[in-house]
Amino acid sequence: MSDNKAYTGKQDRIRISSKDPNEVEYVHRLFPSLTHEQIVEAIKRAGPLRQEVMKYLKELTKQ
Repeated sequence: MSDNKAYTGKQDRIRISSKDPNEVEYVHRLFPSLTHEQIVEAIKRAGPLRQEVMKYLKELTKQ
């Protein structure tokens, strides 16, 4: 993740940081039935790639 939010590129767009509250909040808005803690845990389990995290969360919400 870039320290300066003005300098974002492809590498920033394909990853999710569990330490960035803005990114966790964005994912929380996509999956409102999950808590912030569940989303952070999903990022840790699935890895930082956005595509993998979204796939993991979709499977988690199906249960």
